[in-house]
Amino acid sequence: MPQKLNFFFQILFLLLLTNCDVSKKINIVDLNGYWKIDFVSKQNEIFRLKGGSFLLDYYYTDGNFGWRKKVAPSINDIFETSNDTTFFKIKSNDKNSFLFFETKWHNWNEMIVKVDSVSLILKIKDKKYHYKKFSP
Repeated sequence: MPQKLNFFFQILFLLLLTNCDVSKKINIVDLNGYWKIDFVSKQNEIFRLKGGSFLLDYYYTDGNFGWRKKVAPSINDIFETSNDTTFFKIKSNDKNSFLFFETKWHNWNEMIVKVDSVSLILKIKDKKYHYKKFSP
């Protein structure tokens, strides 16, 4: 996709998201830790993950930056990690907070709908990913 068209869609996406009503500002520190996807929703439909491997997303934030890594729990509270780390920038306005990811293959953003000590909801395009906090 041409870079100008990609930029246009990112701006359009941000403008549309700023019209969403979020009742309180999030505490980005709550994002730190291990998260397991509970389900995905799209237009009031719920999709549960079946079978497959048991992977978690590990988030670490430090100010306006952070990273995410895929991990798999194993015995004795030890985690096997992937070699890939995806870095992101955190940007917030009065109503919303976003994670902006940039890799050499793809750029995208995720809106933090909710995050607290036990649950996380990320909106990516038209899907919401509902996570539960995982404690080893």
